[in-house]
Amino acid sequence: MYVEFQQLPAHARVWIYQANRAFNEQENNFVQSYLKQAVQDWNAHGAPLAGSFQIRYNQIIVIAVDEKHNAASGCSIDASTGWFKDLAFQLGIDFFDRSVALVQEDSLTLFPLLSVKQAVAAGQISSESFIATPQVNDLADFKANWPSKAKDSWLKKYFVAASV
Repeated sequence: MYVEFQQLPAHARVWIYQANRAFNEQENNFVQSYLKQAVQDWNAHGAPLAGSFQIRYNQIIVIAVDEKHNAASGCSIDASTGWFKDLAFQLGIDFFDRSVALVQEDSLTLFPLLSVKQAVAAGQISSESFIATPQVNDLADFKANWPSKAKDSWLKKYFVAASV
């Protein structure tokens, strides 16, 4: 059962999917239509899930579900993963991209994982840079801490001052 994203409670469970490129307007409209229907029909063992989604930066999709209504099961989570496999096939977009997403204004710059250390050394990513982190605890955490400053994310290891 689809509900408006802003109506979900703070304890809602969240999954974040990052595409390897931004959507154009037509793709964005297609993704919204596709996901609205998918979330509307989403269930766990026949029990409807109260869920929603949000598209951020035309490249990141946030899925959320109120598990106090009905809990997501392994099968229902697999079903949601299947949505992104289907969208990937239909649009030629990789939704399982593992690049680090640097937030710049209203868009993202992606850095492959293996080049993050070099990007930090080159000053392309600073401790104060905002990063679209791929995991949050719940919707409250997402709303309060996403995107995160690099120094507050798993990238903090690159900003530790050397001791003398």
